[in-house]
Amino acid sequence: MAGLSAEAAWRCAVNSAANALIEDGPSSFSLPLGTIQQIEAGRAVVIQNWLSPEECNALRDDVKECFQAGKFTNFVLSRNTRKADRAANDRWIMPSFSKRDGKDGPFVDPSVGNIAVRQKLKARMAEIKAVLATQLNDRPTLSYDIQQTHEMEYLRYGTGAFLQRHTDEHHIELKYPNGSKLPKKPNASRRSVTWMVYLNDDWNELDGGQLRLHERKQPSVSCVGARGGDLQVGWLKADVQNGEEPVFLDPLREGPENENCMLYTVDSDGNKRDLSSKPFANIALYLGGGDAMARKFMVENRSDAARLHLIDAPKSLVSSVLPPNIDPAGEDGGERTRDVVPRAGTLVMFDSVSLPHEVLQTQKERFGVQGWFHEKLQS
Repeated sequence: MAGLSAEAAWRCAVNSAANALIEDGPSSFSLPLGTIQQIEAGRAVVIQNWLSPEECNALRDDVKECFQAGKFTNFVLSRNTRKADRAANDRWIMPSFSKRDGKDGPFVDPSVGNIAVRQKLKARMAEIKAVLATQLNDRPTLSYDIQQTHEMEYLRYGTGAFLQRHTDEHHIELKYPNGSKLPKKPNASRRSVTWMVYLNDDWNELDGGQLRLHERKQPSVSCVGARGGDLQVGWLKADVQNGEEPVFLDPLREGPENENCMLYTVDSDGNKRDLSSKPFANIALYLGGGDAMARKFMVENRSDAARLHLIDAPKSLVSSVLPPNIDPAGEDGGERTRDVVPRAGTLVMFDSVSLPHEVLQTQKERFGVQGWFHEKLQS
């Protein structure tokens, strides 16, 4: 791959891995039994000792050297509403490319640190991306030759840093009003699968910094994330008669201007069911008030309304300044929390759309690598 840009080299590696799967079969690259089913059910996959101690040592030495050399930039994904001290935002990344201009970042710069150990990790992640493209439901574009899909970065948390609850990808209608009607760049992509690898070899639960996953108590009865271009925005909570059903948003139904949104769900047999008889106003997606407001404006059936929960509901002005909900069952009582201790060699993967997560406050310096496998943004 000499002479190729980092971007082109990544796409070539994914393509080569995908071709090897076609020629040699699934046994050429394998993931633990149940990996695909867990991701599609809205759960995180946690693989202990995915990297060897030797690989972790090499990456950890490199990430520390790069940080000391000033190759990282500070990031603030969500500011502390209670104005905590600067330690809370002591989070730093060394990205593979700039989201602003698309230029290669220091993670893929051969003049920065030990590029060989990073290239080795990229090759392994390319293999996993190819496997997921062939085995996850309706995500073949994970292995397509699309630019800006090698999003990965070194990660460093200082003592006292944490990251509030969030999801890594959202429906375009939740990013921009009427975003689905805006022209898209050729081969535009979105985050599809989140992954992270931890590098600290001396970590225990008292050191904090756990990845806290806000999973549903019951696994989804059908595949999470998206149906074509309709990304998931919520759930119908499981009850005595029904399983946990993902809820998707179709923003392009026929109707009056700016009244084109429809929620629908898909059951275990793949049957699609609309949650109202006519589309609702797009502006309803931006109304604060959480689940209560969504149940009032977005669904018709009372039993559906009682079960509806939005993954990331807009907050009212009042709720935005109140302390966060710390109930492990979540706003609707349908969640559970699962903590992952960031020990060296552990690989975590989950759907980028459906699984909220956070990082608990660290008690000492924490290092890792994180990334997102992209798929093509469908019309």
